[in-house]
Amino acid sequence: MKRLWFLVLAVLLPAASFACTTAVVGAGASATGRPMLWKQRDAPDPYNIIAHVTGGKFSYTGLFPTSDTLRTKCYAGINEAGFAIINNLSYNMRPDSLGFDTCAGRTMANALASCRSVEDFAGLLDSLPRPMNLSTNFGVADSKGGAAYFEVGDSTVVRYDVPSDGILFRTNYSLAGDPARGRGHERFKTMDYLTEPPGKFDAQFFLKAGRSFLKDGRDALASAPSAGLLEHDFIPRTTTVSSIVIECPSKEGEKGLLWCATGYTPCCYAIAAFEGEPLPDALGGPSNMLSRTLFDRVHEGENVKPVELRRIIKEVECFERREMRAAKRLMRRGLTHEAVLTYNAEADSRFKQFSDKVKK
Repeated sequence: MKRLWFLVLAVLLPAASFACTTAVVGAGASATGRPMLWKQRDAPDPYNIIAHVTGGKFSYTGLFPTSDTLRTKCYAGINEAGFAIINNLSYNMRPDSLGFDTCAGRTMANALASCRSVEDFAGLLDSLPRPMNLSTNFGVADSKGGAAYFEVGDSTVVRYDVPSDGILFRTNYSLAGDPARGRGHERFKTMDYLTEPPGKFDAQFFLKAGRSFLKDGRDALASAPSAGLLEHDFIPRTTTVSSIVIECPSKEGEKGLLWCATGYTPCCYAIAAFEGEPLPDALGGPSNMLSRTLFDRVHEGENVKPVELRRIIKEVECFERREMRAAKRLMRRGLTHEAVLTYNAEADSRFKQFSDKVKK
């Protein structure tokens, strides 16, 4: 019944519901010294996986809807050249009468298959026929330290370069768009609050932000009545389906790294995936499916059950810390094919432990 409610919401409230939050971090503001992208994805389809794609100029690893079996629409990813891309829809770059962006996923798949750098992506956008059927904030970064947002409408492209020691973020409006329109202003304010004062940002910072029920600087989940908390205007939402942090390589021989929470972020922890390397089985569906089971447990309509959700988040973040320690040990020791296979087997074992624990 709760899954049916989710699908009904997806049909009735597309403009209000699918509310991604993203960030682009310059190498100098990253705790690892690597340019970094983050995307908290909201979508009508809650089922997504991590997959590799070959056949273009560059192979790449990215986030796809499970239903996209041909891998034609990628919504976050990094390629073998170290170019990475994310996006969020913008609701103030084209008139509502024209409908919503229908081409972002295909554009991102095309970019990952063909672009080596931020400049290549700028050239790709210039080459697209107008109107582009886009209303999107694209965040991109590359292995040379380039990082930028491109706010894209049907016929316009406005570029914002990210300072090497800075961070930019977007919700569901564009700074270059109509200031009287757009969505996600409260989430933008939350990101502004979380990123002040500026510091060194790591993957865990963004994943925790993706589980943050902050509003006006106050933790609404911590003080919520047991009767429930309306999940509205927070970074995590009823329609949240994944949270991905991508680290671009910063020197020759490094692999792109994706920290992948492939489900409703408060109920799903991140597992590492390395561009072009074998993937943990958990990222092929089990992690996403478990998060949906837990989503049902902690929701009653659009309300979250605070006591149960706080318990789940505590377990999620405990296992996430373990996972990050294991992946960082792997990177320190050397990222060989055999070492990745060993990590994957151990990551799948840890995921089973998590699944067994939270299902009790």
